[in-house]
Formats: sequence, structure tokens, C-alpha cells
Amino acid sequence: MSFSMQARAVPAAGLPQDFAGVTAVFGDTDDELDLLETDLHISKDFSEVHKLCLTAPPGRSSCELPVFGGTVHEDPAGIEAPSVTLEAAGVREAAEFLRRHPFDKLWRAAAGGVGAHWGWPEPEVRDVFAHHYRQVLDFYGRAAEAGDAVVKRFLY
Repeated sequence: MSFSMQARAVPAAGLPQDFAGVTAVFGDTDDELDLLETDLHISKDFSEVHKLCLTAPPGRSSCELPVFGGTVHEDPAGIEAPSVTLEAAGVREAAEFLRRHPFDKLWRAAAGGVGAHWGWPEPEVRDVFAHHYRQVLDFYGRAAEAGDAVVKRFLY
């Protein structure tokens, strides 16, 4: 079974307000392999990226924003995983959080707790998460600069 997170920047004025609206945003993608070049896509590791962000010093509520943060929209049919929308102000806050908390600092704070279950040598796991973090940082940086909101969906 595959699971992944996909995020897409959208004009702030066009941010969906319900599950159907989020579904419409991703209407041009049939599955996790059918993505726009500007989308953020993280296979299976997105919850571990979230844990990495949570290692920021206490009092940093914006650590929740990059992966799971925003307004949750449940599938009325209860079939699909919930989706999330993040308003432009939250996107700016997420981008600022990521900019202020470099990967190396968070990785050290995690002290090997992120991705430890992989059983791979630590440098290899670190490289995977450094790549994910760079993708998240770049995605939110572009979206914030454009004044965009973000729509996230989780595929299971």
C-alpha cells in the first residue's frame, strides 16, 4: 500500500472551503504520480518530516503548519483521507518557520529519532530527510513569495 502527501499552491482568493473544492483543485491528477512540476510531493515520509519540524524549540506553534497544519476538510462519504487548506497568512508563517529553523538544527534536535525505524545507516537517512526538507522549504518559500494559499491532500 502506498501513501503520500501532495500540496499545491493556489491563489489565495481561490482557496477551497470544503472537501469538494479541494478535490476539484487536484482534478487534473489521477494519482500520486500525476503531479504538476510545482507541487510538493512526499511519499510515505511526510509524517516523519512533521516529527522533524516538531523538534523546534517549544513555543513554535508554526512547526505544525508545513505538513498537517491548516483547516481540515473531511470527506463527507468517509472514503478518502481528510484534506487540509492553509490560508496565505499560514503559508507565510510556515515559510518563515522553515527559514528560521535550518534542517541541520532540527536534525540534531531529533537526535536520531526521525527515521530511526528504517534500519539504514544514519547518513543515508539524513540525506533522504535533507532532500524532503529542502523540497518543503522551497515549496513554501515560492508560495509565500507569490502570496498563495496551499491545499494539501493525503493519499492512502
